[in-house]
Amino acid sequence: MENAYVVKLGNLYICEVGNDLFGNPYYRMTSIAREACYLHYNEAKETAESIGGKVYRVVLEEVKS
Repeated sequence: MENAYVVKLGNLYICEVGNDLFGNPYYRMTSIAREACYLHYNEAKETAESIGGKVYRVVLEEVKS
């Protein structure tokens, strides 16, 4: 199972990353952790550096039913 990472800025999480018509990046934020966008480490690190946020690893556990 791979690790997942989220980017947090203050008390907000990134939930969408994209580019506008001119190629400029935009970020949609949310205060709800379950709506956060899960990224690979390199993507999360680059995004955090560009907005001044921090990268957090999400702990994933397999649940057996």
